Amino acid sequence: MLVSRDLHHKYRKFRLGYLWAILEPLGMSVTMWFVFQVLLGGRRLGDQPYYLFLTVAILPWWWFTSGIASSTRVFLGPNRTLKVSLLPTQFMVARVMVARFADFVLSTPLVIFAMLVTWTFPGPLIVLYPVAMVVQFALMFGLALMVSSISAVVPDFARIVRIILRAGFYLTPVLYSLANIPAGARLASHANPLVGILGLYRMGWWGQEHLSLPGYAISALVIAVVVIAGFIVFGRLEHRILKEA
Repeated sequence: MLVSRDLHHKYRKFRLGYLWAILEPLGMSVTMWFVFQVLLGGRRLGDQPYYLFLTVAILPWWWFTSGIASSTRVFLGPNRTLKVSLLPTQFMVARVMVARFADFVLSTPLVIFAMLVTWTFPGPLIVLYPVAMVVQFALMFGLALMVSSISAVVPDFARIVRIILRAGFYLTPVLYSLANIPAGARLASHANPLVGILGLYRMGWWGQEHLSLPGYAISALVIAVVVIAGFIVFGRLEHRILKEA
């Protein structure tokens, strides 16, 4: 009910309403395709068809950035939602994460559109797509707990998060393939859990987009550490959030 209300509040002032959940990532994917495929030659960056390759990764990235950016505002500003509640304080963060997940689900027809335009369809490994969604949600919830609590205590932290997200776009294989990562940097890149997660999304179409077993082990360890750290940091700062609310 709360998530439905949040989505309605977010889109009610726009004439196109929920269509913006599709139009924003669509504009981004078309622009990136035009720049890197048409102008710069995307054949060197990722697998073909490049438009589908971009779309499959841009939607999860859009979900990730919008979710983490939204988490910086959970307990800040005049519209903060924390008043008096019998629910755990973490529920407020979960509410925002579920709302952004709903945005992601609403945008998934773009993948179908890209498949029809390029006439490219997935194989059996498409079963890993929902696995990637679950893993990404766990990662985002852990990060959101950490980011929302720190932002409530140190408002400047939200600006740092925005800078990190911008840098993360280029450090994550959204525009390029895993094969484009230099061999010397490949192991270090596994510390970015989104590298493996985007690979899971893409493996349904491009089976070679996967990490090595050590790479998945590193990513899983990083995700576990992030989730645990998120609960610990939130738990230690929760009393300050409640006090300032």
